[in-house]
Amino acid sequence: MTSPLANLEPKHLWQHFDQIRQIPRPSRHEEAIRTHVKAWAERRKFEWVEDEVGNVCVRVPGTQGHENASVVIIQGHLDMVPEKDSDFEFDFTKDPIACRVDGDWVVADKTTLGADNGIGIAAAMAAADDPDVVHGPLELLFTIDEETGLTGATNLDGSILKGKIMLNLDSEEDGVLFVGCAGGCTSEIQFDLPRVSLPSGYVGMKLEVTGLKGGHSGLNIIDNRANSIKVLCRVLGRWLDQHDVFIESIDGGNKHNAIPREATAVVAIPSHFVESAKTIAAEEQAYILTEFKTIDGGLTIRADKAEVKKVASAEASRRLVAMLTALPDGVSAMSRDIAGLVETSSNLAIASTDGDKIAITTSSRSSVASALRGVLDEAKAVVALAGGVYTEVGAYPAWQPNMDSKLLGVCQRVYKQLFGKEPKVAAIHAGLECGIIGEKIGSDADMISFGPELQGVHAPGEKVKISTVVKFWDFYKKVLADLA
Repeated sequence: MTSPLANLEPKHLWQHFDQIRQIPRPSRHEEAIRTHVKAWAERRKFEWVEDEVGNVCVRVPGTQGHENASVVIIQGHLDMVPEKDSDFEFDFTKDPIACRVDGDWVVADKTTLGADNGIGIAAAMAAADDPDVVHGPLELLFTIDEETGLTGATNLDGSILKGKIMLNLDSEEDGVLFVGCAGGCTSEIQFDLPRVSLPSGYVGMKLEVTGLKGGHSGLNIIDNRANSIKVLCRVLGRWLDQHDVFIESIDGGNKHNAIPREATAVVAIPSHFVESAKTIAAEEQAYILTEFKTIDGGLTIRADKAEVKKVASAEASRRLVAMLTALPDGVSAMSRDIAGLVETSSNLAIASTDGDKIAITTSSRSSVASALRGVLDEAKAVVALAGGVYTEVGAYPAWQPNMDSKLLGVCQRVYKQLFGKEPKVAAIHAGLECGIIGEKIGSDADMISFGPELQGVHAPGEKVKISTVVKFWDFYKKVLADLA
């Protein structure tokens, strides 16, 4: 069967992406894609090295006449966010990503596409394969586990790199040169749910929140999209205003860097309260839709009877709902220096019940270290008041902009030559690996990030705009030639 991507240009880039999308590569399952990259390097007789954590660096000689130019690092991450619609059977560890061309877009149906950062990986490999690309010596740096903990970048063995100039190909906005990003930290919360028998006169209810957009917790947080766990707790809070509610489980969200789209609670409520509970759920749906109708108009809240056996105590249930309601979520501050840039935010990302415990994950970001500390302290205090256990993991530094960067000057000049206008220069609220890798390279590191237009990143239906891939490729080629 002919691939839907077979006739797209630039051919070398799309050919590589076509292969990459068929290789399972969710975070922490990058073995197959690492093998693919190393096998390609060996076929092309390129030297490659792999560090202890699994980052791969492929060394590509400069094209004829440019062998002695400065080494340029081209960097992207091998993993992707595995998100799918809950009613769609798909195994990201085994199944290839299906996609289609829809006008000017390559689109995945019901799953993420993996253009984040598959397009960047494909572009790195394509530069080495395309004989028309002029370049100096390249180090193609493919990092692991960017999406769940920046593990690869954090544990990168900097000694495998010789270059001081780095092109990060992991941004998602056409015509923008990114020169900085937020730092961040993940909070992991454990909360006990001591079990009791189903109280007399109580029946089981299942409360479901579906139909939300979700999205990337860095890029899309500014859109003020609804968070399914927060919505769920608004309904539970209304129920708790009238009666004790005994919680069996609360589950929602899948990834720390994705805004949760769906959430479910299984609870016990008084039998005489069932119809009232359904009415309240319907009322809350209407109320909440008035807030989010322009950005999350697909919200659906359902309440139906369910089987319930062992439930958490009334006290623990109240404290859990209160904690989830109070945990920071959404934008808490905008940048005072860069118009339209989120400075500080949090994402209440995951709630997962297992036996008599519930695990909760939040992801916080800020370009200001003290502000990040402040929002983390808020979460820590809320958890302490509720009686949970709070731990911080996976902290990473911000990438501070350098507006005097020589590389930035090159990129600005090339962009204007090609497209007749100045590129936008910006920082991004998402977490790029540049800040971490820059510390590994050294104080003289010179870095920039750019890419084509992607939409719906970290959510089913993710797509990449074909015409902007052409622009991205032309710009990328010219920058490499200029640096050679």
